[in-house]
Amino acid sequence: MEGVKFYSPGDLATGYLLKQAEEIIVRYKLNSLKNINMALELFNCTLYLDNKVHYQNWTEEYIFSLEEKCKLIKKDISCYFGDIKEENIENYVKEINFNFVEDFLTLFCKYKLYNRISEEMFNRLLDKNYLSIRQVCYYQKLVYCYETVIKNAFLKDPLNAELLFNQFVIDNSNTLSKKLYFPKSLTKSEVNLLIDSYIDSDKANFNYLRLIVNNHNTREFFVSDQLKWKAKKRTDEQEKMYFKDNSGMEFGYEIIFQKDLPEPVIAKSNGRESSITLNKTWLESNLDHATILQNFIWFFNYIDSNGRITFVSLSSEISAFENVLGLKSNRDYPKGIKFQSKEILSNLMTVAYYMLLKAKNINLEKVMEWFFTDYLYQEFKVAEYYAVLPTEGTTYKEKCRDILPEMEYVLSQFKSYVEYGYINHDLLGISSTGFLYEQIPSLIEKKYVYPKEVLNVPFFYLFSDQSGLGYIDSEKNSDTFFELMVKNDINYSEFNKHQQLEIDVLCKHEYLKVDEKGLINWTNEKRIKVLYELYYSEVISYYRMHPQIRDEIDLMVQEDLIIFNSALFSKPEQDYFNYYLNNSKFQNGPQLRNRYAHGTLGSRPNIDEDTHKQNYFVIIKLFVLIVLKINEDLCLYDLMKQMEQSE
Repeated sequence: MEGVKFYSPGDLATGYLLKQAEEIIVRYKLNSLKNINMALELFNCTLYLDNKVHYQNWTEEYIFSLEEKCKLIKKDISCYFGDIKEENIENYVKEINFNFVEDFLTLFCKYKLYNRISEEMFNRLLDKNYLSIRQVCYYQKLVYCYETVIKNAFLKDPLNAELLFNQFVIDNSNTLSKKLYFPKSLTKSEVNLLIDSYIDSDKANFNYLRLIVNNHNTREFFVSDQLKWKAKKRTDEQEKMYFKDNSGMEFGYEIIFQKDLPEPVIAKSNGRESSITLNKTWLESNLDHATILQNFIWFFNYIDSNGRITFVSLSSEISAFENVLGLKSNRDYPKGIKFQSKEILSNLMTVAYYMLLKAKNINLEKVMEWFFTDYLYQEFKVAEYYAVLPTEGTTYKEKCRDILPEMEYVLSQFKSYVEYGYINHDLLGISSTGFLYEQIPSLIEKKYVYPKEVLNVPFFYLFSDQSGLGYIDSEKNSDTFFELMVKNDINYSEFNKHQQLEIDVLCKHEYLKVDEKGLINWTNEKRIKVLYELYYSEVISYYRMHPQIRDEIDLMVQEDLIIFNSALFSKPEQDYFNYYLNNSKFQNGPQLRNRYAHGTLGSRPNIDEDTHKQNYFVIIKLFVLIVLKINEDLCLYDLMKQMEQSE
C-alpha cells in the first residue's frame, strides 16, 4: 500500500498511520500540491482530525493548530480539483494509486466534477479500467448523473451480477461493507439476463451460484425459477468435480445404550468424534408416558433448566472465523459448526430413543397423543385438546404429510386456549388466518427477557473473544475478559493504555469498579449474571430465575436496558421452527411443511423412502419440542400464580 489511508477511527492501523498523517500535515507547505496522489493522501490525513482521532498527549492547543492547518490544506485540494477538466481528467486518473480511487470519487462528487465531465469521457475512464463499476456504484450521485453509461458497463460484464447479490442478498452484518447503488432503469429482465450469463461464465463463483439456487425473491431482487434450476445444475457439476478426489473431513457421532451404567448419561468428545452413552436399564424400567416425555428433558436435554430449547443456533456459538468464512445470505439461518453438531446428535438421539421404545411395543406418537388428550386435562383441566398422529402401517411419506397439519392444529388449539380460556374448535374450523410461530401466545405476560441494542457494548467488552481484554500476559490470559476476571485477581495497572480506555467504559456504566489498590471487581454480580445469560443464550425465561435475579431484571427494564416479551416460543426458538418448516424468514432450510404441503417432496418420484424417514424423525423431534414447550408454559403459569399468592 502506498500513502497514508484513513479507514475508520477504530481500525487497527489507526495508531501507526496517525503518526504519519501528523508528520505530513505539519510538514506540508501550502500551495505546493504536485500530483493527484499527494492531494488524495493529504485528504486522508485531514480525515483523522475530522474524526477526532488524536494521541492522548496532544494538547488542545496543538489539536487546534492541526485543525487550522487542515482547513488550509482542504482549500488547496479544492483549488487543485478546480483545475481538472474534460481535456485533462484522463491524465489525472490514470496516475491514481489503487487505494486512493474511492477517495478520488468522493472528491469528484464533492467538487461536482460531473458538471464538467461528459458521459463520453466517463465511459472512457470505465473502458480503460481506470475506474471500476464496483467503486463507481458506491456513489449514488455518479450512478444518477451517468446512468446510461454505468448501466451499459454494468451489463457488459457477467461478474457484475455478484454486486447485485452483495447488495440485496448477502448478509453484511459482520463487515464494514458500503451500500451499492444501481441504475434505476435496470429492468428485471436485464438483471436475469446478466445472471444467466454469470451462470454460464467460467469465472462463476460456487458460493454465488448457491445463493442463486436458494434466493428468496423480493421486490428489490428477483431470480426466475429457470435460472435457479440452471444454477443448481451448475453447482451439482462443480460439487462432483471438487469432491471427486476429496471426501472432506470426517466427523463421528455415536449414541450408545448401555445396561447398568453408573450414571444416567455419559457424554464424551474427542476432537471430531462425539459419543453419548445412556443408561439403558433405567430407560427400559421407566416406560410410563409421563416419564418418557420427561426423559427428553433430563436424559436428552431437549430444553435446559431455564425452559429454553437447547438445539437452536446462537450467535455466541459461532466463531469470528466462521462469520467471515464463505458467503451467507441475509435470509440464511446461521448454521455454525456447533449448531450442526447439535443437530446431528439430537437427530440421532431422537431416532435411537424412538426405536428403543418401539422395541418395547411403545409408540412415541401415542405417548404424545396421550399428553394432549389425557394429561393436559388431568393436570391442568385443559379440555377438548385433540391430536391424532400417524399410526403404524403407513409409509414415511404418508406420515410426513399427515403429521405436519396436526402439528399446526396442536399449536392453534393452544393459541385458542390462551386467548379464550378454552379451545374454540368451531372458530378454528372456519379460521383462514395464516399460521405463524411468532404469533403463538403464552399464558405468561412477562415470559421472556431480551437485551436492547444499548447492551452491545458491554456484551462485546465482557464476553467477546475479539475485544482483546482477555489478554494481559502469558500467565494471565483467557478468551474473554469475563473468564479472565473469574480466574484471576486483576489490577487496572496491568492493562495497556488502550485496554484501560475500554475498562473505563465498563466502569462508567457501573459494570466494574476499581478499588483504592487498583483491583478490578464487579460492581453488581447479579447484573453480570443477567448479562451472561443474555449474551450466551440470547433470552431469559423470567420466572425460571432466582427471585433476586428477577429483581435485578426489573431494575434493568426500568433503566431501558432490556425488554419483556410474551410468546410460547422465544425468538431463537421461533427461528428454529421457521428454519425447518417454511421459508417465511429463512431461505436455506429444509422447508418441510411447505414442501410436503405443496407436493414438491411428497409427490416427487425420485425422493426415496429413506429421505422421508429422515424427515419424519426431524418432524417427530420438533413435535416433542412443542409438547415440552406447552407443558413448560402451563407449569410456569401455575408456578407464577403460586408466587403471586405467596407475596
